[in-house]
Amino acid sequence: MHRIRTDFGKLTARNFYPRQISFSPDVKTIVRTFITQCWLTKPFEILGIFISIWIIFINMNWKILIVIVLILIIVGVVGYIIMNQQNFFPEPIPIPASKGEKIIRGVGESESSFLIQKINLDSIEGIWYEAYPVPRQEGTPKTLRIGDDIGYACEGISEKITNIDFSSQKVTFTKIVSEPSLGWCPICLSGDTLIDTPNGNVNIKELRNGMLVWTSDSLGHRRPAIILKIGKAQVPPTHKMVHIILNNRKELFVSQGHPTADGRIFGDIKSGDFIDDSYVKSAKVVQYNQEYTYDILPSGDTGFYWANKILVGSTFKWIVC
Repeated sequence: MHRIRTDFGKLTARNFYPRQISFSPDVKTIVRTFITQCWLTKPFEILGIFISIWIIFINMNWKILIVIVLILIIVGVVGYIIMNQQNFFPEPIPIPASKGEKIIRGVGESESSFLIQKINLDSIEGIWYEAYPVPRQEGTPKTLRIGDDIGYACEGISEKITNIDFSSQKVTFTKIVSEPSLGWCPICLSGDTLIDTPNGNVNIKELRNGMLVWTSDSLGHRRPAIILKIGKAQVPPTHKMVHIILNNRKELFVSQGHPTADGRIFGDIKSGDFIDDSYVKSAKVVQYNQEYTYDILPSGDTGFYWANKILVGSTFKWIVC
């Protein structure tokens, strides 16, 4: 029988088994990593590599063969990590399971307004398509991690990422539906609203990107600002607005979830509250009789603007949906 002579002694093809070789802890770690990161994801390619190595080096010195195999393993693992742009860390720990509907999605599938394009060890990448205050066909790139919520709060929907399974390329969402806390999406202004601009009051429906409006900066100074975005969203026949009347006779029809300039929402405003240097005389929820609501985003650090002479925030600055 053909014998293979090595520095380990004389080993025959019959008595040579993997159990006879004792690998060091470092080698075991490398092999374990290779199995979890490469072998489980591309088994046929890796098997082909090992078969090729065995055929080519069957009569080669075993010590040289082991060194070559280890080098190939290390290069393969490093190359795999680099090509897939993954950090060499354990997968993130899922957050504790909570009540709600479990939804599992993979690459190329959508959940809520998010299209999954890539699943990493601790994050997912994809395209986010805004639904409010105005639906958009063009999405923006976004990276999400465990705990992020892609639900629309104004619809009463919470949809958090609770697990990322990199090996199976699956993401688990937990969806919880409750009563809408913000009335109804979208959360914008009436079509009759007048916006304060350097050229006088202009109906919000007549504003365009690039036009000037008045804004208030973080120090409370009144400054001209350029309109960066215009929002126009169709509303259902059941949409309701808050009719705010101040003691100084200013009034405004606004969606319940629209932000005030001091961080509240108009749906929480009640008679006797103080807003924009005046007390609230009346705050009633009424039926809206128009088809669309509107909003704008002025340039500057606040996004504030004057609507019917009342300083308000912008839904483009407030990520509440």
